[in-house]
Amino acid sequence: MNMWEKKLRDIFQTEKKNSGEITTQGMNVRFAELNMRDFFKHVVFPAYDDLKKEIEKYGRNVEVNVDDTGMNSASLTVYAPSDKNPDEQVEEFYFEIRGRAYKKAGFAFPEHADEEQPRIRKVEILLRNGTVHECDIENLTREDIIECFVAEYSKWRNY
Repeated sequence: MNMWEKKLRDIFQTEKKNSGEITTQGMNVRFAELNMRDFFKHVVFPAYDDLKKEIEKYGRNVEVNVDDTGMNSASLTVYAPSDKNPDEQVEEFYFEIRGRAYKKAGFAFPEHADEEQPRIRKVEILLRNGTVHECDIENLTREDIIECFVAEYSKWRNY
């Protein structure tokens, strides 16, 4: 058996051995995931619904997409009629909110991360050209999301 095959076997044996245990780390991860899903359900999606209804009044199509893994990311894409073909839609603006949960200092120095501490829950607000903001989910409201979208969309339209 090759060395890489042994390492791979060890990974799966460790996973199988630990699958029944509920650790503090596992509980913290699960809590962070539930909080993130709740945040998307009660804050992000209602904000996107409000924006979609209002933008569509101005002849734009709006598409909301949610990640397949279960509400850790949602995007809102605005489509406008093409200048060349009015029956064709082209992407005009892209806005995404992506959730992240991590241990403080765990991303850079995992050996110093405190497994007993709850995970930090943040969202990144992204455009096609990169990250605009990073916010703690405890401080971000539906109105904040709408205001951020309108500010960034205004910059994009007036560029």
